[in-house]
Amino acid sequence: MITGYPHEDAGMFEVACGLVEQRLSRPVQSTILSLGGFPAPRAEKYLKKKLFEFNPQYIVLQFGATDAQCPIRGEGSSPTDHRSTSGTNSNSSPGTAERAASYHGRPATALSPLRWQLASVIGLLRMIEPITPLSSYIAAIERMVNDCRLAGIKPVVLSPFVYGSRYTMRGAISYVDALKELHSRAEDMVFVDCMRVLADFSKSRILQHDGFHLSRVGQNLVGKAIANSIVEDIVTGRTCRRQLS
Repeated sequence: MITGYPHEDAGMFEVACGLVEQRLSRPVQSTILSLGGFPAPRAEKYLKKKLFEFNPQYIVLQFGATDAQCPIRGEGSSPTDHRSTSGTNSNSSPGTAERAASYHGRPATALSPLRWQLASVIGLLRMIEPITPLSSYIAAIERMVNDCRLAGIKPVVLSPFVYGSRYTMRGAISYVDALKELHSRAEDMVFVDCMRVLADFSKSRILQHDGFHLSRVGQNLVGKAIANSIVEDIVTGRTCRRQLS
């Protein structure tokens, strides 16, 4: 998943781990595998290779933001996170990475909605397709969920976030709906509907100027939602075990 890019301080995952520690009064050992800009089908092959040896109780799968995007030139469709713990995406030169970080690091301004509206119009006129077709995306997520379950690991699946472009948003809703359907038939899967979590906040508050990356506010909101879901799952599991015993 992403590590908070393009922000220098803690991202959603660190926020989530900190809150789980606080609420359960127990230490959390964690690791992040960040494959910046990788769509789900491309990242899938790294799941067992990079994370199963860690033997986690939970794996948080944060895919969909890139997959569901319908990018036009200049949008943040391929963020490269060079702060990853064990990522493998290092094709960009240092100069390119610095320019990308500077661009994606720009907070939203009063003019950002106009930029997002233009991106939406261009997407509509060009009929731009998502980076990953829905069928390929949901198949990759389902395989990762099943791999986690077979290994005795509980998958926590995050939906796509929100986008500045209404054109991309319209299509991304179908990705969220597909994840909801998968959740309804997949045992031992935790689902976090990030789009719903962010829905009550203005896009200028939760997005960067590029209309793709989350602001610090957006990162914190999603981090809290991840923590809430994991804590609820752990507490519910304890209650069920007590009732059965």
